[in-house]
Amino acid sequence: SVGDYDRSLSYYSEISTQVQEMDTIINLGFILFDCSPLKYSIVAHCNKWLNRFHDVLFDTASKKLGDICNFIAENSAKLEADPETLTDLGNSLNLLERIQTSDVPNIESQFKPLNDQFNMLHQHEVLVSEVVEVQHKSLQSGWTSFQQCLVNADSRLKKHKEKFKTGLLHSAEDFKKTITHISEEFESKGPFKAEVSIPEAFEFMERMRSQLNALKAQENEIRMGLNIFKIDQPPSHVILLLEKDLEHLEQIWGLAKEWQTSWDTWKVGTFKSLATEEMGLQAQTLLKNLNKVAREVKEKTDWTICGSLKERIETFKRTMPLIQDLKNPAMRERHWQQLRGEVQKPFDHNSPEFTLEKIIEIGLDQYSELIGEISGAASKELAIEQALQGIESSWKDLALDIAPYKDRGHFKLRSTEEMFQMLEDNQVTLSTMKASLYMKAFEKDIDKWERTLSHILEVVEMILQVQRQWMYLENIFIGEDIRKQLPKESTEFDSVNKNWKTIMTRL
Repeated sequence: SVGDYDRSLSYYSEISTQVQEMDTIINLGFILFDCSPLKYSIVAHCNKWLNRFHDVLFDTASKKLGDICNFIAENSAKLEADPETLTDLGNSLNLLERIQTSDVPNIESQFKPLNDQFNMLHQHEVLVSEVVEVQHKSLQSGWTSFQQCLVNADSRLKKHKEKFKTGLLHSAEDFKKTITHISEEFESKGPFKAEVSIPEAFEFMERMRSQLNALKAQENEIRMGLNIFKIDQPPSHVILLLEKDLEHLEQIWGLAKEWQTSWDTWKVGTFKSLATEEMGLQAQTLLKNLNKVAREVKEKTDWTICGSLKERIETFKRTMPLIQDLKNPAMRERHWQQLRGEVQKPFDHNSPEFTLEKIIEIGLDQYSELIGEISGAASKELAIEQALQGIESSWKDLALDIAPYKDRGHFKLRSTEEMFQMLEDNQVTLSTMKASLYMKAFEKDIDKWERTLSHILEVVEMILQVQRQWMYLENIFIGEDIRKQLPKESTEFDSVNKNWKTIMTRL
C-alpha cells in the first residue's frame, strides 16, 4: 500500500540523513577513529534501497495508469463501433452492462491510491517520464470523456436494438416458412418406399441432414437474438419432429445397406462354404435392431421400407433351416437325385455355381418341408450306414483265438465267448435295422450280413464240434496198445488227424 511505501522511504531517508550528520573522525582517548568508510557504506546501502523502492513505486503506478488508459481507449473504440450483426449487438450490450455495473466502480476506486502514489513520487523527487506525467494529468479528463462515451453508447445501442428487433422478427417469420417448406419436402419426397434405391435414399438423407443442421444453426442465432430483447422462444417443434424422423430413417436405411452388403456377399458364396450359423446370427441381430426402430415408427403407415426390409430378412431366416438341411453330411447322391426328381429342375450340388442365389432362383425354398423330410431320412439312414460299417470293421479286424495244442504241431481254437457275443449283438442290430423304415437303401447289405453271420456261426460251431471229437479220439489213439488192437481205425484217424492239422494250421 501507499502507507507501506511511505514508511519504508521515510525510514531509509532518515537513517541516511542521520548518518551523514555524524562526525567522520572521532577522538577517543589516545585513539583516533576514522569512520568514513562505514559512513559511506551505510549511506550507499540506504540510497540503494531508496532507489529500489522508487523504481517499484514508479513501475506500480505507471502500470496501473497504463492499464486504466488502455481500458478507456480499447472500450471506447468498441462502444463507438456500430454493430453490424446481432452477435455484435449482443456483445456491445453485454460489454456496456459489464462496464457500467462492474468496471466503472472498480476503476474509480483506483484513482485515489494512484494519485497518492504519484504524489509520493513527487514528494521524494523521483524522476517521472514526460509521457507518464502527461497520462496522469489527462486521466481525469479522459475518464470524464469515457463516461460521456458510455452515455452516448447507451443511446446509440437502443436505436440499433429497435432496428435489429424489427429485422429479427421478420427473419423469425421467414424462418417459420422455411421450416414448413423443408418439412413438406421431407414428407413428400422422403425415401419411405422400398422401391427407392439405397444410393438415392442416402443422397436425400445427406441433403436433408445438411439442411436440418443449417436450420438448427439459424434457429440458435434467432433465439440468441430474441434473448437480447428478453423475448423467449422455445425450440421449434417441427424441427424436433423432423430431426427425430430423419434419425429413424437413417437407422432404417443404414440397416438396409448393411443387409444388402451381407446379402451380396452371401448370395455368391458356394453352397458348401456357407457359414449358416454365422449368417443366422447376423440376420437375427439386424432383425432385432430393425424391430426396435419399427416400434418407434409404427404409426408411419407409409414407411413401407421398414416392412419390406423386415420381410426380406425374415424370408432369409426361414431359408437357414433349409440350407442346414441341404448341408447335412448324411445327404448322399441318392437323396439329391430324389430331390431333383421332386422339384423337376436339374442342378448340380457339387458345382461352384450352386450358390445361395441359385438355390433361391430354382425355388428350393418352396420345398423346405420336403427337403427337411429328405434330410431327416438321410440322418436316419446314416445311422444304419455307420452301423453296417461298424459290423464290417469289427469282423474285418477280428482275430481267432488259436493257440498251439500240446507239442505235436497241432493248434486249438480256444475262447469263443467274445466272438459269440459279437455275433449275437450284430444279429440283434441287423434285426433292428430290418424293422426300420429307412432300411430300404441297405436291404441288400443287411441280407448279406445276415447270411454272413449265420455262416460264421455255423462254421465256428462246426469247428468246435469237430475239435471236441478230435481231442477225444486223439487221446484214445495216442496209445500204442489201442493202435495195435485197432489198426484199421488208427489208420483212418491218422488221415483225419493230418487233415485237421492242416486246416487248423491255415486258421
